[in-house]
Amino acid sequence: MSARRDSERARRHRRFPTRRVAARGDTGCFPPTGAPDLNVLIVDDNASAAELLQELIVLQDHTARCAFTAQEAIETFDSEHFDVALVDLTLPDRPGTDVARHLRQNAQDRPLMLVAISGYGVGDAAGAQAAPLFDHYLQKPIDFDALDRLLANPPAAA
Repeated sequence: MSARRDSERARRHRRFPTRRVAARGDTGCFPPTGAPDLNVLIVDDNASAAELLQELIVLQDHTARCAFTAQEAIETFDSEHFDVALVDLTLPDRPGTDVARHLRQNAQDRPLMLVAISGYGVGDAAGAQAAPLFDHYLQKPIDFDALDRLLANPPAAA
């Protein structure tokens, strides 16, 4: 059981290369934004959705790491500098708003863009409650063009 858990943890923490490698016949469906490389933390308990976001962000010449629980997100954030955090509001162990508060308080005067990702709309009670904690709000399913626009405008240096 322990080996399986270690294998699962290693899979979740794998890093994708930060540079896009063009393949033969590459049409450039996701051209790089031209924005500086960002380090993005993706916090979502839906592993498939998180890993898809990770792959799309890497195609934009950024780095990305996934965390699937609030605790994992906090530990990952505390061990590395992130420019952007995409945080799902409904996580299995704690609300995404708790994660957002921790990230904001522990950014140590570094610029950090917090983006809520949720199936709830900003007009829903959960979305309205979370909105003040975040810089931006993306409703699921995520509009990738909107995400690209956010990543093209990284947080300003403090």
